[in-house]
Amino acid sequence: MTLESQNPNNPIAQAKGADAYRDPSWWYDIRGFFILMGTYQVMIWTHLAFFAKNLGNKHLEAAIGSGTFLALTLLTKKILGGKLPEEIIGIDYAERMLQGAQILFKSNKSVKLVQADLGNINYPNAYFDSVNIAHSFHAFPDPGKVLKELNRVMKPKAHLYVDVLLAPRGGCLRRAIATRVNRFCFKKGILARTCDPVTTKAQFESNHFNVINSYIKGNTYHIIAEKD
Repeated sequence: MTLESQNPNNPIAQAKGADAYRDPSWWYDIRGFFILMGTYQVMIWTHLAFFAKNLGNKHLEAAIGSGTFLALTLLTKKILGGKLPEEIIGIDYAERMLQGAQILFKSNKSVKLVQADLGNINYPNAYFDSVNIAHSFHAFPDPGKVLKELNRVMKPKAHLYVDVLLAPRGGCLRRAIATRVNRFCFKKGILARTCDPVTTKAQFESNHFNVINSYIKGNTYHIIAEKD
C-alpha cells in the first residue's frame, strides 16, 4: 500500500467540505453505519453485494474514506469466489479518512491511496476497468465535474456503480428517521444534497454514461452505468 498527494503545490490536498472529515476514522465508521441505516435505509450486506459485483482488474474506489467499506467489499467478493483486482486506487481528499485507510491496507500491496480531488484525477485516459462510488455521491460539491473526470479515466465499456441518496421516502416513521438523520448530516457538512432519480439519471447520461440498470431500494437509487 502506498499513499501520495496529487496536489504539487500543497502536500495536503484540499477540497470543499474537507473540514467535515476531521474526526478520527474509527468514529466516522461507527457514525457512518448508523447514518447508512437511518438515511439510506438499506442493509449493509445489500450494499456490499452490490459493489462487490464491480471490481475489475484495475479498480478505482472513488472517495474511499477510511477504507473500511472497501475492505468489506473485497471480503465479500472473496467469499463469493470472485477474482480480486490486481490494482486498486483509492482516492479521497480527507486526510483523516486516508490515515485510517493507511492502517487498514498497510500490508496490501495492490492498494494505492491518493489524496486528491475527484474532479482532477492524475491518471491517463481509459485507465480503469471499474469504478465504485459508495455512499459519497451526495457529498460531491460538483458531481458533474466528477462524472466527467471519471468518464475520462475509465476504459470504454467500463462500469460505474453508484448508490445515490434520495429524499426521504416510505411511511411516516421511515421518513421521519431519514429526515432527522439528514438534518444532522447537513449540519455536519457531510451531506450536500439529496437527489431524485430522474434528474440523477439525466446527469449521468449528459456526462456520456449509458445507464444500463437502475433501481430504488429504501431511500437509495442504485445506478449501474457504462462508459459510452
